Amino acid sequence: MKDRQIQSTGAQPSVPILSPILHWLAMPAIVFLRSGFGFSFLSPKVVFLAFVWAQLLFSIYAWTEQGAWTRYWAVAGFGLVAAALYLLHLLLAFSREVGRQGKHDFYSGTSHLLRLPGFSQLRGNPRSELIVHLWVEPFLVLTSAAMLRAFFAEHSLSAWLLLVAAAMWLKEFINFWYGLRSEKKHEDIIEDAEEKMPGSGAAEVPLPTAGTRKPRAKRPPQTTVEAQEAKALEFRFAEVLRLMPPYSLEQAEQNYRYLIKAVHPDPNNADTGTTEKAATLNEAIEYFRQTLGG
Repeated sequence: MKDRQIQSTGAQPSVPILSPILHWLAMPAIVFLRSGFGFSFLSPKVVFLAFVWAQLLFSIYAWTEQGAWTRYWAVAGFGLVAAALYLLHLLLAFSREVGRQGKHDFYSGTSHLLRLPGFSQLRGNPRSELIVHLWVEPFLVLTSAAMLRAFFAEHSLSAWLLLVAAAMWLKEFINFWYGLRSEKKHEDIIEDAEEKMPGSGAAEVPLPTAGTRKPRAKRPPQTTVEAQEAKALEFRFAEVLRLMPPYSLEQAEQNYRYLIKAVHPDPNNADTGTTEKAATLNEAIEYFRQTLGG
């Protein structure tokens, strides 16, 4: 028997106490290795912003205190550059959200390794990106720590990077685990909808062909006929998006993103059926955005 999932109200994956600590430790290295984070890697923002302030104060202390800069220059420089890059990522994330182009919560960012010649073909491959994020990047940080200690006799930054490597691995593992749970939740939602939707005895509810009627904003029906038509239209689009009452815009958006991946037409090789299904999904989500979006 499959799990019955409860609709989540929080967008961010987190483990109490552990998640903020991992975030604080891992982000200084992640900002050097990746770009374009999703919000799970930008949150909790206040934790890392507090680190930025602490890093600034520490750097001022190391600069002004006699003999401190000679010992801590590597840690101070590394932390200041990481703080600047992180603030840049925050500004970029804000601009993407304003333009409604932000990545979903479980997007871990694009590793700079996957931009190099010979590795660029691996971009967009979830398995390859997982291997790079979960294993390759922490190994590179460990290697950097070992080289700093062996060849440059730098013990402060190398010790810091050892903690960072462990935190990076744990942070990415938490993100990966919550991604798996999110996919499982979406699958359960669709299966539950197929089981409970009237007349849906097939394994998959067939998507109806796109209609010519445009979605309209929800308003009080004036007649019984209009009320029946509005109810039928709502039921049709709920069936398209595999929704169960009570309907919510958040769940409609989640199901839309999940379903559109399977039917989104390839511009270079799109058949008529796939194009019609994608058009119907777009029509359905626009309907719920108008009626539930306020």
